[in-house]
Amino acid sequence: MYYIFLGLVQGLTEFLPVSSSGHLVISQYLLDIAIPGVAFETLLHMGTLFAVIVLFRKKIIHLIDSFIQSIRVINKPKEFKEYIQTNLDAKFSWLLLISTIPGALIGYYFQKFFEELFNNPILTSIMLIFTGTCLFLTDKFLILGNKNIEKMNFRDAVLIGFAQAFAIIPGISRSGFTIMMGIQRKLDRKLAAQYSFILSIPIILGASVYKMPEIYRIHIPFVYLIGSFFIAFLSGYWAMIIFTKMLTNFKLHLFSYYLWFIGGIFLIFNLIEL
Repeated sequence: MYYIFLGLVQGLTEFLPVSSSGHLVISQYLLDIAIPGVAFETLLHMGTLFAVIVLFRKKIIHLIDSFIQSIRVINKPKEFKEYIQTNLDAKFSWLLLISTIPGALIGYYFQKFFEELFNNPILTSIMLIFTGTCLFLTDKFLILGNKNIEKMNFRDAVLIGFAQAFAIIPGISRSGFTIMMGIQRKLDRKLAAQYSFILSIPIILGASVYKMPEIYRIHIPFVYLIGSFFIAFLSGYWAMIIFTKMLTNFKLHLFSYYLWFIGGIFLIFNLIEL
C-alpha cells in the first residue's frame, strides 16, 4: 500500500507548486522505505504525463499537427517565419521545444549528480522552504501581466526552460518555478499554467523512454505498479484543474504557508538526527 500512497503524493504534487520530488523524498523518509534509483518515480511521472495528455488532448493534437506542418516548410525561411507568425499553435509548439532544451541537456549530462541529491533530506527541506518563499513573493508583488501566446517570445521560452531545469533539484517545484517565471515574464496566469503543464510532456516522456529498461526491472508487485500509476494519473488530472483556478484567483501564497511548515518540520527532524 505504500506504493499506492506514493502514487497519490506524486499526482497531487506534480502540478501543485509544492515539489513532487521533495514530497517523494519526505514520504519515503516518513514511511521508512527506500526505493533505489529513480525508476519507480519515473513510472509515477508517466501517470501524471497521461493526465496532461488527457486534459489537454485537443490542444496537443493541434500542436502536433501544426508542428509537423511547420517542419514541411522549415527549409524555406521566409515561408517558415510567416507560418509561425500566423499559426499560433505552431509558435506554441516551437516555444515548447525551446523551453525543453535546457532541462533535457542538464538532466542528461548531470544525471548522477542530481540523483544523489535525492539522498540529501536537509537540502530537500531547505529547497521546499525556498520554493514557498518564491511563491509568496510572486503572488504578493509581481504585477499582473496579460501577454498571450502571440506576444510570447524566444526569451520567454528560454527563461521558462531554465526554470524547469532548476527544478531538477529535489524540493524545487517544476510547475511552481515554470509558472512563476511565466508570470514574471508577464504571461497571462492561465497561459502560464497551461504552458507549464504541457511543457512537462517532452521532459517526462524523454526521461521515461531513457529509464524504460530500469522500469522493467523494478522489484515491486505488478498490481502495486499499476495501482500507483492509475492513482498518479487521477490525482494529477484533478490537481491541474484545481491549481489553475487557484492561480487565476491569486492564491499562490496559500501554498507558501504549507511549504514553510512541511519544509521546516522536516528540516528540524533531520538536524536532530545528525
